[in-house]
Amino acid sequence: MLTVEQAQEIILNSIAVLPAQDTPLLEALGRTLAEAVAAPISLPPFDNSAMDGYAVIAADTEGATPENMRRLRLLEKDVPAGTAPTEVVQCGTAVRIMTGAPAPAGADAVVMVEHTQLSPEGFVEIFVPVKAGDNLRPKGEDIQAGQPALAAGEILGPGELGLLASLGYANISAIRQPRVAIVTTGSELVEPGQALKAGAIYNSNKITLAGRVLRAGAALAAMLHVEDNEQAVEDALAQCATADLILTTGGVSVGEYDFVKNALERLGEIKFWRVMLKPGKPVAFGKVLGRPLFGLPGNPVSALVTFELLVAPALRKMLGRKECLPPTIEATLLSDVSHKPPRRELRQAFTSYDATRGYVVRPAEKRGSAMLTSLVGVNSLLVIPEESKGLRAGDKATVIFPAYQE
Repeated sequence: MLTVEQAQEIILNSIAVLPAQDTPLLEALGRTLAEAVAAPISLPPFDNSAMDGYAVIAADTEGATPENMRRLRLLEKDVPAGTAPTEVVQCGTAVRIMTGAPAPAGADAVVMVEHTQLSPEGFVEIFVPVKAGDNLRPKGEDIQAGQPALAAGEILGPGELGLLASLGYANISAIRQPRVAIVTTGSELVEPGQALKAGAIYNSNKITLAGRVLRAGAALAAMLHVEDNEQAVEDALAQCATADLILTTGGVSVGEYDFVKNALERLGEIKFWRVMLKPGKPVAFGKVLGRPLFGLPGNPVSALVTFELLVAPALRKMLGRKECLPPTIEATLLSDVSHKPPRRELRQAFTSYDATRGYVVRPAEKRGSAMLTSLVGVNSLLVIPEESKGLRAGDKATVIFPAYQE
């Protein structure tokens, strides 16, 4: 049986980064930039005013006070944003300018409108002095044309998209989304909204896994459910052969009706089966019809834990992420935790930051692998090492944080 690290290494060595595609900016949100971007223009593209006020020569305002105002002759009525000034500012003159408007030639500062008043004769009177450069945003202050703007591998968030838009990009080369097919198995499962028959339960795995796939930045290629029938399982897997990755739940243990593992052996190859993990030991990974397949346990908590440790890293690799393994922190444990070796155990947990103690972690009270209420509101997974016989309140513990919320 493999350790978690051995399983992760096999998975990441078997998964390739997906190709890039030309992507509209909004569709690129959360995607990975495929190629470095240099600025084609400077930002801002011209010297412009940071305030509503008057473009002046700073020396003309020296010594200005409310009792000793400086009077400058106005050259033109207004220069609003989106227009170009037509006058050249010379000694003793000023131009009224709005925020974002290009600075007129000759001006080296802007006086805020709050520090001025208009005289009946049409002069602007200034009672606070400015220095050269005050309230002006010079061309290229943010970035100069030709400078690197974004590096390949950057995750495109709202800020990155805003920068690209300000540089004139409508589309960008981004790693495309993985398309994930989900196949749930089990004759006892009924779709939500249908009537429950005797011995049946509702199919929650399809929804929980679909939600986690979408949060991981992937897309859903298919969502199928099949009963415990060997041919039906094989047919469903064949239908998913156009997806980039296939997830199944159930059918990977050693029971008489566990057909997924057998189908995987016949249609492809198994790279590993079973991991030293609680919950989630009966997990399989391999390839079916050339596509990577994860056979996750049928219990919902086990399915999500194995997703977090094994599937999420694979999706990050496909998405071209620099870091693929789950993020971890050290946190102070708030309550005792029991554990029986030899498997590593992961507990649902609530992690927060305390101003005195730093990160603290509180395990969820419920821990059964079929207890969906144990997943409500949690944001992390407490890692209990294989050899540990339990952890005490006050101990430092490793926590996967954040979890389920990518």
